Amino acid sequence: MKEPMRFGILGTGGISAGHARDILNRDDATLVAIADVNAEAMEGFVGRVIPLGSPHPAQFTSLEAMVAGSHMDAVVIATPHTQHAPQIEIALNAGLHVLCEKPLATTAADARRVMELAEKNSRTLAIGYQRHGQSQFRLARHLVHSGTLGDLRLITVLIAQDCLENFRPGASWRADPALSGGGHFIDTGSHIVDMMLWVSGLEPERVYAEIDQFGTDVDVITAASIKFTNGARATFAATSLSAEPWREELTFYGTEGVMRLGRADGLSYQVKGGDLVFPRGAGARDVRPLEDFIAAIRGEVAGPQAPAVCGLRVAQVTEAAYRSAVSGRPEPVG
Repeated sequence: MKEPMRFGILGTGGISAGHARDILNRDDATLVAIADVNAEAMEGFVGRVIPLGSPHPAQFTSLEAMVAGSHMDAVVIATPHTQHAPQIEIALNAGLHVLCEKPLATTAADARRVMELAEKNSRTLAIGYQRHGQSQFRLARHLVHSGTLGDLRLITVLIAQDCLENFRPGASWRADPALSGGGHFIDTGSHIVDMMLWVSGLEPERVYAEIDQFGTDVDVITAASIKFTNGARATFAATSLSAEPWREELTFYGTEGVMRLGRADGLSYQVKGGDLVFPRGAGARDVRPLEDFIAAIRGEVAGPQAPAVCGLRVAQVTEAAYRSAVSGRPEPVG
């Protein structure tokens, strides 16, 4: 039996509980340490996640202290967005593999730097973009890349949530641009921008965007137009003011067919002259980020299903959108 992989978790908010349970449910992994600036949050995390009678992970109030005081192989980073890049650097320089929650970084320069450092140190750097491991999205990507739709010419995207209260001043770190790096577009929107790019395989060239802060300090409504290097276009709409809890819709229009992908309606496609098809994943199961991350570290797969380059591409689009919202003109992606 392989030696259990020793994990630390940085940040003990809601998303960390899922990663911790994934670690605890495996025989080949163990949670040895957690770190958070809030000691009460750590205690609450232990009470929610660690089974009664099980050993508790060591607790630290900083990543530096956790690195110095525990023996780890890998770390999960789930902290406010603007802290990701410097924390990834600390972890990589300590010889750790890193699974980081989205976004990888809030600037393309930071994303490039941590990518290069991971390569230099021969460490695995992955992002917690869970859709990469979900069979519906993998099948959608296959349909596009196999040529079923022909050449993509237009993509329409909508992400709508009822989450304005998260961005009210003082509500949470998400409301503070110094910690969040932005609002709804860099938060939930990060997942959806990633899927637009990953499923389509297109390279964005420029972005024109308008945003509305709606009395907050960050963006809560975004309307963007994106041009790709092949001449295709995309429209991207994001709002946190919806009466619906969540609506996620992506439609890909090609020269030979159309494909719809949504949280509520699933995956469907239709080619010219054909019937509407609701494909199934042929028995494929979903692969959670932590499971894939361990497999990538052990060399059981060629690389992580959501590699750092996906984070770079999202950062490039996000930066261009925010620049455009200020300048009032289309901004290049790069």
